Amino acid sequence: MWCIEIMKRITIDKLNIYQKYGGDNDGFARAGKEVEKQKLNSEDWALIDELIQSLELISNGLASGDFAKKTLSRLAEMADEQAYRQLTKV
Repeated sequence: MWCIEIMKRITIDKLNIYQKYGGDNDGFARAGKEVEKQKLNSEDWALIDELIQSLELISNGLASGDFAKKTLSRLAEMADEQAYRQLTKV
């Protein structure tokens, strides 16, 4: 039986870069180091943005139970364990 580990798209390294720039994509584009830009692309940045916004809606009681369940499930699929724990502290 083959066991294939799915590569998680959102890693703690990517999340740390995102947080270093306070979620400011323009600031990252202007001041980000080349090595950071190689690790965190615009698609991953947008995904982190989307997930954080969704988690804020959930934590503020502005989302349905179904939305919360789908968001947390998607987050579990997309993020490594450390990034998941960091994001769900919100």
